[in-house]
Amino acid sequence: MIRKSIVLLALMGAASLVASGQELTARESARAHGIPDRQTAITLNPPPACTLYKQHPCVYYGGDLDPNDPEENALSNENTLLIANSFTYAEVNVPVATPISASFSNNLATYGVLDPKKATWFYRTGVSEGNGGTLICSGDNPATMTAYGNLGGFGPQWQVLTTTPCTVPAGNVWFAVTPNCTNPNDPDCTTLRYFESDTDGLNAINGKYTVTSNTGMGPMFDSAFFGVSFGSWCIDEGTACGDGMSAGVLK
Repeated sequence: MIRKSIVLLALMGAASLVASGQELTARESARAHGIPDRQTAITLNPPPACTLYKQHPCVYYGGDLDPNDPEENALSNENTLLIANSFTYAEVNVPVATPISASFSNNLATYGVLDPKKATWFYRTGVSEGNGGTLICSGDNPATMTAYGNLGGFGPQWQVLTTTPCTVPAGNVWFAVTPNCTNPNDPDCTTLRYFESDTDGLNAINGKYTVTSNTGMGPMFDSAFFGVSFGSWCIDEGTACGDGMSAGVLK
């Protein structure tokens, strides 16, 4: 079972990752490199993406990471020259089929860099342990990266927003929004890590848009780099049990 420890972003860049890539979470990465746990006051506002366009409000938001909660974490969600195609999926129960325009994820990151300025995204149904289910929509679209809130000693987290034109069916849906840094001429892409923040579901800060899932699996992980094919973070790794992800969907 993975032990938990939030990473101090100012020091993450100095930490090296072994080729086997055992460090799946921000807490594990911090502890592996001798960075102590720290809790601090959190000052966050409603997510920028949810108030960006009046015609495209959030229809779902899993809430903000709270560093005062020792059970919260941040999970590998990255496509870089260091770690390729490592996707964390948030789970949501959609009450009725609906068209959506955009999606976002909030990520702790070594640096606030997207290069190229794109995010890879997926929407799936029927996901289960070892099974990616049915791919509904996906893309690799232009994205923005915005520093979001003040996490005190943990530094800023970054909201990665991209267009995701898709009609989402009713029922349980899993979605991923993953930042990219794959420019071979950018040295940041060889050391950069992204970890998507998790939350405590309905009690999450600013999580008023939340619609909970009902499968009990929680966030899912698909990563050839780490040798995981659609595994439950809770069941397989012992983290994010009963949690949601700090990610959202715009109408």
